[in-house]
Amino acid sequence: MKKYLERTPILDYDHPGIQSLISCKKWGDQDAITQIRSIYNFVRDEIQFGYNTDDDIAASKVLADGYGQCNTKSNLLMALLRAVGVPARIHGFTIDKELQKGAITGLWYHLSPQVILHTW
Repeated sequence: MKKYLERTPILDYDHPGIQSLISCKKWGDQDAITQIRSIYNFVRDEIQFGYNTDDDIAASKVLADGYGQCNTKSNLLMALLRAVGVPARIHGFTIDKELQKGAITGLWYHLSPQVILHTW
């Protein structure tokens, strides 16, 4: 279980921006269930949908950008959960690009690969 609490270059939960957010939201003062719900809702509702420069950017960069897609939002979610002591890991599988229709439009949709990695 300890490995699901570790800091990594992508899960940089000791970054001042992440620590400031945790302090501002008072997530460290909440019980585990409330922490999980609050952090999940924050990432879902307050980090807009959008494509970052890469999938393997640090959580602090996703927070600074203010947007992300499933892979980068997962980076931020895991970092925030680990920062408050909730073990977290990533899950992923591939989806057909048809499920992305509307989120990816026009030429970008036609140029995207038929199979896309989705994480949570």
